[in-house]
Amino acid sequence: IINNLVTMPSGYITNTLAQLAEEHSEVLINISMSTLSDIECRVLDNRLHAGAIPLVTPLSGLDYFDLYSESSFLYCGKNHPLFGKCSKMELDELKKWQAVLPNYAITPEAAKLHQLLDCKATASDREGIAFLILTGKFLGFLPDHYAKKWVEDGFMQAVSKEKMHYSTPICLITH
Repeated sequence: IINNLVTMPSGYITNTLAQLAEEHSEVLINISMSTLSDIECRVLDNRLHAGAIPLVTPLSGLDYFDLYSESSFLYCGKNHPLFGKCSKMELDELKKWQAVLPNYAITPEAAKLHQLLDCKATASDREGIAFLILTGKFLGFLPDHYAKKWVEDGFMQAVSKEKMHYSTPICLITH
């Protein structure tokens, strides 16, 4: 499973695991958190039976079953100069602020939005992006379900929410 899906409001994975444990107590469940490419490779070579990944580029030899649609928004931290002014931002003004670029595979839609930013940092996962946003020095995209607690607690705020967002399908893959 890719990381940070446990905060998705729809509990497909949790519910499926519960059902599997209930109906097939003889099955040994082994969950590991990994990268998109690692999960794809391990399912392709039969080291894994299934994986949950974002649909970025479908690979032949894998079957994809939709689980979720994950919405991501651009966020700033509470100590960022944009905090409290986020809804008034013009897209061309975003280049003035440093941002985080994921160094993992993202959809073409997400890549296009990152090109509007001045990406001066990279992160290997969502937690790294969250750390950098929370510094108050960087803008970054996070799934809304993952950022929710920080937003509710006043530590993060969405920037240009109407324009700076994208959706990513999360799929179950099998060989």
